[in-house]
Amino acid sequence: MKNFQLFLSCCLSATLLSCNNQSKPIAKAQLLPGEDDQKTVQTALINVKPGDTLFFGEGKFNFQASVSMEGVDSVVLKGVSHDKTIFSFKNQTEGAEGVKISNVNTFTIQDIGIEDTKGDGIKIDHSENIVMRRVRTEWTNGADSSNGSYGLYPVSSKNVLMEECVAIGASDAGIYVGQSENAIVRRNRAERNVAGIEVENTDYAEVYENTVTNNTAGIMIFDLPDLPEKNGKYVKIYKNKIMNNNHPNFSKRGIAIFMVPSGTGLLLMACQHVDAYENEISGNNTMPAAIIKLIGDQKIIERQQRDSLFNIYPSSVYVHDNNFTVAPAMPDTTRAFGRIFFEAFGMHVPTIYYDGSTNPELAVNGKYPDEHRICIRNNGAATFFNSAAKSTEVAAFDCEFAAFPVVQLP
Repeated sequence: MKNFQLFLSCCLSATLLSCNNQSKPIAKAQLLPGEDDQKTVQTALINVKPGDTLFFGEGKFNFQASVSMEGVDSVVLKGVSHDKTIFSFKNQTEGAEGVKISNVNTFTIQDIGIEDTKGDGIKIDHSENIVMRRVRTEWTNGADSSNGSYGLYPVSSKNVLMEECVAIGASDAGIYVGQSENAIVRRNRAERNVAGIEVENTDYAEVYENTVTNNTAGIMIFDLPDLPEKNGKYVKIYKNKIMNNNHPNFSKRGIAIFMVPSGTGLLLMACQHVDAYENEISGNNTMPAAIIKLIGDQKIIERQQRDSLFNIYPSSVYVHDNNFTVAPAMPDTTRAFGRIFFEAFGMHVPTIYYDGSTNPELAVNGKYPDEHRICIRNNGAATFFNSAAKSTEVAAFDCEFAAFPVVQLP
């Protein structure tokens, strides 16, 4: 078959003679692009057994529908590299994702590029011990609201590692972790997405040594209401490069991120127990760093109203020891936040903005007790504005928190 190549050891004949009583296979199979990639790859995923590795060779695999795997543990999908082994969904007419993986324990995908999916690039849900390594998701037609919402998209999962991946062109987030527990997002590159990296409704996550540039927003940590997992906590963002995220917002109207102005660097929204430090934040023209309560359109407000357990306010947030570049810039006036900023500050927006909101259930006389404070310390040349107090005085927020627990993956 054109799409199936066997690589044997140099002494195949001798090996066959000496090992014909062994149950383990002696040859490794590599799938290559052919006349019917859809059937070949989906059949391989249907027939895969626990512990198997599927190797994909160099070239472009063309699909007309999603490919999926469910309920098979300890599987590896491995290509040559993300620019040589390419899954193309440019002609996709069926399915909501490109690659869909569900209900697995221990799964790795690496060295594969996933392009032009109708929906999300790769979605992994209700799974544990997930590794996405050197995977690229990209929409090659450029910024377009018809692009899929998410590039790398693990959700409702536990023990997630995303490293050395690339995400380009997602109409929501290039790299996302949502409603999950124990996640590490490190040494990835996200560019020309609406959001570079999002962590949503997640407990215990570390986001570090990533480069996020030329997105609408760089890194967003937030919670949304009316979801099974809510009020995420203990998220660390450190040693990232969050630079020049001024790409026009091309998301679909009616979703939360549609409200976010271009020029957003680090957005901490409706989140608790977040530690952001030692990041390089430069060239983000509207909100270099912002700490705010939940914003949104009518649909989001309706979701808030029916979710009595959801906390819309930020608390226990620590922003410290970051390196901000401060320079005059024009905010994005196509979104309400940007217009407000331009009217208030002109081209001299504050590098750290806090809307001053406090949870009335936690505050005492309008102020948070120590364990729930907003702490801002040692951010070099950064300027500050507290919107509720109409104040640039940052001394009242000079406090600190103990280090968060280290995320441990198996």
